[in-house]
This record gives sequence, C-alpha cells and structure tokens, in this order.
Amino acid sequence: MAPPHPKKLRIGVMLESVQLSDIVGIDLFGNLSTEYMAKVKGVEPIWAALAPHAIDIEFLYIATTLEPAFMTPTLHFVPTVTYDDCPRDLDIVITGGPLLSHRPAQADRFMKEAWGRTRVWLTTCIGSMWLASAGVLDGVRCTTNRECLEVARKMHPEVQWQDQRWVVVEKPFDGEGKGELWTSGGAGAGINMIATYCLENFDNEFVNALALRPLEFRLDGNMSQFYLA
Repeated sequence: MAPPHPKKLRIGVMLESVQLSDIVGIDLFGNLSTEYMAKVKGVEPIWAALAPHAIDIEFLYIATTLEPAFMTPTLHFVPTVTYDDCPRDLDIVITGGPLLSHRPAQADRFMKEAWGRTRVWLTTCIGSMWLASAGVLDGVRCTTNRECLEVARKMHPEVQWQDQRWVVVEKPFDGEGKGELWTSGGAGAGINMIATYCLENFDNEFVNALALRPLEFRLDGNMSQFYLA
C-alpha cells in the first residue's frame, strides 16, 4: 500500500480530445474533497461524522491552450492550465484516452517532464498509448483498452502490454515515497481501478459512504484486475 496521501492533493487531468466516459472516475476523488463535503455534510449524519477524512483537492484541467477544448462526444470544457504552465510535481495525473491523432507537442513535453516528478499516474482506456507515445513506458508492464491491445503492440512494441483490466507497477519518482503507475482497460475498468485506488489509499468507510454508494458504483461484480474470459 502506498504511504498516506497528504491532506492536500493536486490532481492533473489530461482530458483534451478524450472520451468523456474515460474521465468520469475523477468524480470519485471529487466526492472525497473538502469542497464537496462542505456542501453535503448536513444531508446524512454519517457524512458529517466522516468530515475529518475529507481531502483538500485541487483539480488542474490541462489542455494545449486556455480556450474551450474538445472532448467526445461534442463537449467542450474550459481548461484551467496549459501543458506548458502546469506544475510537473503533481500528486496524481489522470490521463484519459484521446483520439489517436491527438498528440500535441506540449502534452508530450509535459508527460516527459512530469513523469519522474509526479508520484502517482493513472491512465484509462487508450490513455496509456498516449503516455507510451512520450517514450516513458519502454519496458514497462501496463494495459490499455482490450480492443486496442494489438494496435498498441504494433504502435509501441517496446511496452509490455498485458491483457488485464488494470495493471499496477512501480514507476520512477524523485520525491518521497514510492511512485506508482496504474493503467486500465476501457472506461468501466478505469472506474473500478480508481475505486480500488481510493479504497487502498483513503479511509474505506469514508470512500464507501461519500463516493461509491452515492454514485452507485457497484462492487459486487468483477472488480478484479483480470478479465473473467
């Protein structure tokens, strides 16, 4: 298990040209935040009792420019920081799966420079292929959308692609604690992966009460790292 997170987290979200469903797992983190807790703690007595577990979270929504940026299906979001200006020493980076044609040089530079300075990196769907295009996954065990595994192996043969729902490995990290890379398959596997990450790193009662049960992310199906067939 990773060392406890600090009470303040900076989470960078790479969602430019990304499929919307790949990013919904950030709502799990959002429900654990002090900002969310302040709005809902009066709803249920148990939520108020769990308020000390809430985390001060800053989300940085990253894109090439600060102009409204596209993501599927036809959504545009307002970025809060550019790849050029985004801090490299974040606590967590979450990379969704973008169109294969989306490979801006600014994002490539950000991934290379932030790779060793960010402790935890999470990718969903073909976000791992985006990260692989920066050259930081050479020789690393990871996964991607199951339907794209053969494409990934052809495009990035230097990566050790696994046929799993998600894969967790140690990654380089220049700061305190152990660096971690979590890569998942498609969006559903990505939600399960992020739920598991939260359960392993934060108070379980808090995670279940504020995030998993209210959002009805069911935990009685296949929550493992492996496909059933």
